[in-house]
Amino acid sequence: YGIAHHCTIALNPKEANDPRCLPVLDDLPRYLVKDRVVAVGEIGYDSMTPAEDTALAAQLQLAADHGLPALVHTPHRDKLAGLHRTLDVVRESALPLDRVLVDHLNETTVKAAKDSGAWLGFSVYPDTKMDEARMVALLHEYGPEKVLVNSAADWGRSDPLKTRKVGDLMLAEGFTEDDVDRVLWRNPVAFYGLSGRLALDVTSADATHEGNSILRGGE
Repeated sequence: YGIAHHCTIALNPKEANDPRCLPVLDDLPRYLVKDRVVAVGEIGYDSMTPAEDTALAAQLQLAADHGLPALVHTPHRDKLAGLHRTLDVVRESALPLDRVLVDHLNETTVKAAKDSGAWLGFSVYPDTKMDEARMVALLHEYGPEKVLVNSAADWGRSDPLKTRKVGDLMLAEGFTEDDVDRVLWRNPVAFYGLSGRLALDVTSADATHEGNSILRGGE
């Protein structure tokens, strides 16, 4: 269908607390060399436990070792303290903050994250985290530079089209089409492009996978 599949991969912060999952850390290098893995993530904190400390530090090092950026989850509780702890760990690592996307930001954490030089991630949901109105208000206040907006299709109530709804509301509230393109396309491409692995030309006529064209019916 002409979809260029890319992924991030990591031991999630929540699962880092389960000893049965820790062997994932040893297996990750096998996958981080794959040509469509564009970041290590999501990593970071859920409950800010010692096990999460260990997993975060180890995976930041893996990102540095493999030349990949990192997608970092900030905790849902005690968010500002969690953000500061996250930034401290990144600063102690071999991975520069300008290769880190700090996700699940909100009104409480966005300024400190922006001041750090990291990329700014916002998860937009129907009931939890950010909604499109709050997201657009933050864009008015802080601007679109290094901002990425994501949605979800996970185990809770979510809406993958929340990114589109953010774009529609941006236009309704005076942002330009270029602003929308920047937040919803160019910024993600710039961040994940830091991996050197982002393939954007898969719809060209000569694009193939294992010798087979993705185009159908002689298109």
